Amino acid sequence: MTKEEDKPSATDLELFHKVENSPLGTFRLFRATGAGTEERIKIHLQNLDEITERLRYAVGVGCVIEVISLRLQVIDFWLRIYFTNRAPAGTKREREFGRLLDQCRQIHLPDDLHAQLREFNQRRIDAIHGYVVGSATYSTLEPVASNSDALMRDTIVFVLRNSGLPVGSREELRASPGAMVIHVEDFCDEILSRKRYA
Repeated sequence: MTKEEDKPSATDLELFHKVENSPLGTFRLFRATGAGTEERIKIHLQNLDEITERLRYAVGVGCVIEVISLRLQVIDFWLRIYFTNRAPAGTKREREFGRLLDQCRQIHLPDDLHAQLREFNQRRIDAIHGYVVGSATYSTLEPVASNSDALMRDTIVFVLRNSGLPVGSREELRASPGAMVIHVEDFCDEILSRKRYA
């Protein structure tokens, strides 16, 4: 007999129904083991919910260093998800952003997206460190922040459409801690319309 706590919740049952009644590939399961979230999943999920408001606020008040930093963290998170879902089993993920970026290129991150992300990372480093040492002014950071918006969105949409496991049944949803089941095109619409990560 199944314990009460092991029974699917109403939310689980609703998800099962949607997955089982949608064309295969509509929903994808994105493993997160190795992405760095599994030990602190509750706080991670709270922060994901909060980040859109934090970004919106930082953009609104002109805190460009925070905008750049938050967008870098969002990009880094989605590249971790891409790596976790595409890399051969047992491959260790690099922690430093530039090295992770190169690992993702080896598992088919497109060259043009890789080049744009590498340029953003270098501009971010030059801008933020340049501000501290006086080789840049705060106003010179604004283009780095504004240009990072489209790049962040392009990266997330690429990851959503090019990784994860297509799922079609509730049995396929048995996953590791931190895994996400996402309706790919709905989520992409939220990203592109700026409902997420504003």
